[in-house]
Amino acid sequence: MHRFLAALLLAGLAATAFADDKKEKPEPSLKVGDAAPALKADKWLQGTEIKEFASGKIYVVEFWATWCGPCIMMMPHMSEMQTQYRDKGVTFIGFSAKDPNNSQEKVSAFVEKRGPKLGYTFAYGDNRDTYDCWMKAAGRGGIPCSYVVDQKGKIAYIGHPMFLDVVLPKVVDGTWSGADSVAEIDKIEKDVDGVFETFRKPDAEAALKAITSFEKKYPALAHVPYFVAPKIGYLIKTKKIDEAKKFATAVMDKAIKQEDPTGLRSVIGGLSEAKDHKELIELSLKAALAALKFAGDKDLRSLIAVADAYVAAGDKTKGHEYGAKAVDVALAAQKKAGDKDIGSFIAVADAYLAAGDRAKAREYGAKAVDAADNPRTKQAVERFVKKYEDEKKEDK
Repeated sequence: MHRFLAALLLAGLAATAFADDKKEKPEPSLKVGDAAPALKADKWLQGTEIKEFASGKIYVVEFWATWCGPCIMMMPHMSEMQTQYRDKGVTFIGFSAKDPNNSQEKVSAFVEKRGPKLGYTFAYGDNRDTYDCWMKAAGRGGIPCSYVVDQKGKIAYIGHPMFLDVVLPKVVDGTWSGADSVAEIDKIEKDVDGVFETFRKPDAEAALKAITSFEKKYPALAHVPYFVAPKIGYLIKTKKIDEAKKFATAVMDKAIKQEDPTGLRSVIGGLSEAKDHKELIELSLKAALAALKFAGDKDLRSLIAVADAYVAAGDKTKGHEYGAKAVDVALAAQKKAGDKDIGSFIAVADAYLAAGDRAKAREYGAKAVDAADNPRTKQAVERFVKKYEDEKKEDK
């Protein structure tokens, strides 16, 4: 689970544009209560083009990118919300803008593969104009970031899509009250931060209690996908094996139905704590093979998950076979990405470890640290590499 959480940390860093903490940020020009800017796209990849925000309708505009793991992790639940609120005049739009690692080709391939199952609208901007009119204007540097446009074409909410289950019902029924409601979300966000803070400490009982307390306090947010792997892991650590199996199986079955490899990898991340429980190890292998099926045989993370699962199940030969496939995929991607891409070095390191070559894994982990170009990112990568080393005290 440590590797899963570290990977999520890195994904979060990748999804955030860091500024010098000493610089004063300009006052946002787009705020809650303002008229929503036009949503101009060069390509509407799925769904009907939104030429304007129609009066009486509600829109959720979510900014994402193909390289943003936390964005993709939220998509299946956004799909559920689209189904839930479609008849109430709500349209979900996933907007992705061009950047060096987010080409139209990549976004189109993603939407072609995952879009039909997700069932909501996707659009692509071949420049940063729309992104700047929304994200930059609102002072937002990290994705996923969602905007709720109300029945009058005004911005009702700006923030993480994990809170939409609290926001949308109130916007739909007209009880969303602007500043007071935003303050409520701010409070919930602090509670989420408090849960994550417990993950950084060694007390599994306290961490599990924090998750369950949050779920009881905010039942509408009990689905938060970022809690799945930690919850499974802490259930195992606190010896609640039957409960862990029941929860992991339920999440896995739902992810298989949604053809969601990211959700399956969350299950796998939590089950990585199941060192001595054969039935949980077998469950992890089932989830890994399903993730590979849905993601495709060139999907690096799924190949590594299958490799790790086979090794955990006692089949090192099969595990290292899939690890070798992961190395080929990772090296090809790293060559294309170049010597400044931290994520590609980490991917190669992880693939080599899955293949049983710990020395090569260390080598590429060191390259990832060297590629960091600012202190904050470097520190995060160093923490990742440390956890990566600590987790693997013995060669596979």
